[in-house]
Amino acid sequence: MTALETNVFPITNLAELSAGYRLYRVRGLRSEQAEFFQNQQALVRRLSYRLQSPVAIVTHDGEPHVAIREDDPEPPSPIPLVRATAYLDRVPGDLRLDFGTRSPETDPICLRFLQFVLQEPLRQDARLWQPSSGRPYFFKDPCYEQHGVSQYRGFAIRAVLTPGGLGLCVDVKHAFGSQSPLPVRLARREFRRWQGQHCIYRMGHLWYDIRLAEISDLSASEELIPLDGRTVPLLEWVAAECRKPIPPDLANLPADAAVVYYRNNQDDQRAAPAGLCYPVISTQDPRAQALQRETILAPHERHKMIHDFVRDHLQGLRFGGVRLRLGADPVRVRPQMFQVPDLRFGGDRVLSVRGSTGAQHVGLDQLGRTRLDCLRDKSAGFYVRSPLDRQYLVLPQSVAESWGEAFRADLRRSVDDLFPQEHGYAPELVTYNDRVLRTAVRQGREVIQAVQKHCSKPGYAVVMTHHTDDRRQRAEDQLAALVLRELRERFDLPAAVVHSATGQECYALENGRNGGSHYQIRLDRRGRFDGYLRNVALNKVLLTNERWPFVLATPLHADVIVGVDVKHHTAGFTVVGKHGSEVRTLSRKSRQKEMLLADQVATYLMELLRAEAKYEEIHTIVLQRDGRLWPSERAGARRAVERLKTEGVLPADATLTMLEVSKTTPASLRLFDVIVEPGKPTWVQNPEVGTYHLADATDAYLCATGRAFRRPGTVNPLHVRFVEGPLPFLDCLSDLYALTTLAWTRPEDCTRDPITIKLNDRRLGEDAGEYDSDALSFVAGAGDAEEVA
Repeated sequence: MTALETNVFPITNLAELSAGYRLYRVRGLRSEQAEFFQNQQALVRRLSYRLQSPVAIVTHDGEPHVAIREDDPEPPSPIPLVRATAYLDRVPGDLRLDFGTRSPETDPICLRFLQFVLQEPLRQDARLWQPSSGRPYFFKDPCYEQHGVSQYRGFAIRAVLTPGGLGLCVDVKHAFGSQSPLPVRLARREFRRWQGQHCIYRMGHLWYDIRLAEISDLSASEELIPLDGRTVPLLEWVAAECRKPIPPDLANLPADAAVVYYRNNQDDQRAAPAGLCYPVISTQDPRAQALQRETILAPHERHKMIHDFVRDHLQGLRFGGVRLRLGADPVRVRPQMFQVPDLRFGGDRVLSVRGSTGAQHVGLDQLGRTRLDCLRDKSAGFYVRSPLDRQYLVLPQSVAESWGEAFRADLRRSVDDLFPQEHGYAPELVTYNDRVLRTAVRQGREVIQAVQKHCSKPGYAVVMTHHTDDRRQRAEDQLAALVLRELRERFDLPAAVVHSATGQECYALENGRNGGSHYQIRLDRRGRFDGYLRNVALNKVLLTNERWPFVLATPLHADVIVGVDVKHHTAGFTVVGKHGSEVRTLSRKSRQKEMLLADQVATYLMELLRAEAKYEEIHTIVLQRDGRLWPSERAGARRAVERLKTEGVLPADATLTMLEVSKTTPASLRLFDVIVEPGKPTWVQNPEVGTYHLADATDAYLCATGRAFRRPGTVNPLHVRFVEGPLPFLDCLSDLYALTTLAWTRPEDCTRDPITIKLNDRRLGEDAGEYDSDALSFVAGAGDAEEVA
């Protein structure tokens, strides 16, 4: 039999679980406040850290309330927040939480209390470490070590709702750290390169993540720490707090060891011996990239690791005095699948997996290769075939003087191979001085000055940048975002960013027979670098120029879909019409970092819809928010549609439906296609592309990638949440899947992001160098590279 299996393990004895709790009404927070939801989250976080206990926020009688366990002390009140002060008023009486008979109002409390139960026993397990509360648990023994980097494998665990109950969602995660700690006798001058960086602080057997703030003038035997009513040296304090026997790195720490400072989750300053701090390695670090391939797990490998961890670490957990029992088998769901929409290429060539009349039929397993063939077929080719406008290639001076000309020639060949035109791709070369500090501000300033001087005529640009020294680990690429924003706003120059790291790794200086020298691609990198060049040609050159390889021949259910995202104080909007043949983008500055105000959304959405209404009558509008759709954004979108109806721009029957699309979660729900036959080993594989799971009326998981595109790794479904609107959820989900096919910009591959998200990411600088590391260090696609914690 074939079943679609999840990574959610049901709790089978919910009826035995109960807990007492108290409710406190929260005064001072109102839903109309701009910071309402951020303040709610901050309130829960502060109370949880202060009480060292689970705290949940719920809506009771239309007002926010916090729930805490009955045996916890009284919470502090008042609590200052952002432009608000929260007062907690206790609701009389103690309440009882019965996990077997829950309600939508008590579900958040059940999940929060259950999540907290996982923390202490796993944290006390000497084999595991956790960077911080809510993060995955990693094994202390590295799974791989190479070039001074340790790769840690661990597991993210999240309490979730299941059909009729509760369960634990478990997924595999990875992290990278240095094999060596900071210098034991770290000097202040040396500390500057580490300041602000994250480290794994090995405080005896307890390991956790810290961010280095300052360095002390005192040694570990001089820095004094309170202990049992007296003060003792830091070295003595750490040893006293550590479970015995103590690890060798602590036992061998000298008395004159340097001391660094960090801040804990309550913003209190704490001290740590430098020799116990192991730097976290960023995924952008070339040393870590060499190990990225090991994070890509085949479905059967991930499936087995998850089951083994549940069996070995989660079956003995206790909730109060009751042993938590998990089902040996995870939740299984009925397989459901969308068909790939028909795709229209140039020359009116239609490619069909569903067998449409008059189309070129192709099997799903051959779709990727056939798409590439159609693009290269002179009778088909790109759907948009008009010649390219003026092109600029902006390179660092150090690159231009070395392998830059070889790169330009190779990129020209790749673009011309995909997009033949009379004069070919011939970008004007522009160089900037990169021999300055490698910070986002200094490098960005040099790029802007070069563009201002040499790119006075309208066109499109590809800008190559270096990885900067000031980029924070796990942080977004500030240089790419700065360059894209400034070129767009100051010079009206659409651009894409690539990184220099790939070329530096792949080009080598060769000596010719005539005594000259030249750069060429290393033989051992040729195959993968050709794929990288093709991806740059397609994603960075042709799509930036809005040369779409194909559009939808199967129309969407919606007349217009608007994708919204906010990053780096910039709002990005992408509008796609019914057939995907017209794609428009808009970006505007925002004072808010992640959330837009209602007036902003109304203004931007009206601008976009007015432009779209000039070409076709719009009846059905769908808004897709990348991440959380805030109440203010919902209100602004509704206001825009109603105003345009009043003005006559939209018909009176025009409707608005809104979705949230989440790409990351604390523990991703996975779907495995599991085949069980009598007398044969169980076969675990990825589900097919287009597979989806409706968890309930408002939550679904969509496999926008799948096993037809043969890439290593495990499918990571998109989480889609229906917010409001009249268009049926399944129609919205079908349209979202169709938009992912428009974003299948690797001709032989696919991506999990719909084009509404992908183009916003490009506009906001999120996919800069997207293929630089993917193509050479790990392969994303049908099995996205494992998210690194």
